[in-house]
Amino acid sequence: MKSKRLAAALLVVVLCFSQFTVAFANKKTDAQNKKKEAEENLDKKNEEIDKIQKEQQSLQNEIDQLDSQLVQVMIDLSTLEEELATKQDELAQTQEELAQAQADEANQYEAMKKRIQFMYENGDSTMITSFLEADNISDMLNRVEYFNEMYSYDRQLLVTYQQTKEQVAALEQQQETEVAQLQQTQADYQTAATNYQNTIAKKQNSMDGFGEKLKQAQELAAQYQDTISQQNTVIAKEEEREAQEREQAARAAAQAAANQNNNSHSGTGSSSGNSGGNSNTGSSGGQNLNPAHTTSVSGSAVVQYALNFVGNPYVWGGKDPNTGADCSGFTSYVYGRFGISIPSYSYAQRSVGQEVSYENAQPGDLICYAGHVAIYMGNGQIVHAKGTAYGIVGYDNATYRPIITVRRVL
Repeated sequence: MKSKRLAAALLVVVLCFSQFTVAFANKKTDAQNKKKEAEENLDKKNEEIDKIQKEQQSLQNEIDQLDSQLVQVMIDLSTLEEELATKQDELAQTQEELAQAQADEANQYEAMKKRIQFMYENGDSTMITSFLEADNISDMLNRVEYFNEMYSYDRQLLVTYQQTKEQVAALEQQQETEVAQLQQTQADYQTAATNYQNTIAKKQNSMDGFGEKLKQAQELAAQYQDTISQQNTVIAKEEEREAQEREQAARAAAQAAANQNNNSHSGTGSSSGNSGGNSNTGSSGGQNLNPAHTTSVSGSAVVQYALNFVGNPYVWGGKDPNTGADCSGFTSYVYGRFGISIPSYSYAQRSVGQEVSYENAQPGDLICYAGHVAIYMGNGQIVHAKGTAYGIVGYDNATYRPIITVRRVL
């Protein structure tokens, strides 16, 4: 009969807690599904970001090449403009020389015509008179030679002027052709420069479009990451709540069994000597627990390292105190730096290492509260990620909240 009443009491306790467990399980499953969906979306978005960045880099390489080619065209254009200016100066000089050669030829031609006209108008008398006035044959021959030389001189001079004019005219034509070619090349370079500039402008617009796409993709990726972090927090809370509920269920079952046992004994009058009850609290059951260290890690070293992060922010689900961590993320990170691996959730950390009575707590021990954990510094003080309003805090009072258990992990 006694065993039946105990089983019934335990069944009531289990049914009560099972109702809560189902509700919490649904909330946890919903969070896990949302997290999975966010992770899948994040993977896709990261692939998209990677693709955009590769296309963006490829386009930037094209723009850089076009910029380099444009610079070379502008350098060539500048050199060409200097050459064209020089060639135009030379052409102007040649044109001046041609004008002078034409004038010299005309002047010589006019002078020669006048001399011929003079001799024609005076007939041969001038030459005959000159011959008759000669003192002797030699003098006469000299006078004849003079007339011939004068005629030959005029003719040769005219030929020379004509040749000079023709040479200068040919040079002018050559230089005009070169100037025209340089001007055409200049126009080609200017067209090429304009084309390069227009192409670069179009590609730069495309680059701006990639930048906007990348920004949007990164913003969505950040949102997915936030969703994952939020759902991790929900899952962690629910897992911690599940652990608490299991612990409460176990305590309730034990209490129900104890009550049933007490009721059974009270019926037989055997309650004497126990009227004071048992006032032990905490997971140590009042025992003086002080297990030996299992590692060579110094607790003081752990504390000093943990104090390096004091002042840094508290972040739900954070695992790195350099950028922000929650209480369990902080403790698992600190111990991890000394080669000691513990779970990253506070409820799971209650069972790591060996249990210690608070009176025997030493620096480096893990202090566990309901939904919270801290590192014991000694002298009744802790260092921990206290909350969003506080961040990571050191030299805090270890008993500011009821302690569930102390664990020695060193």
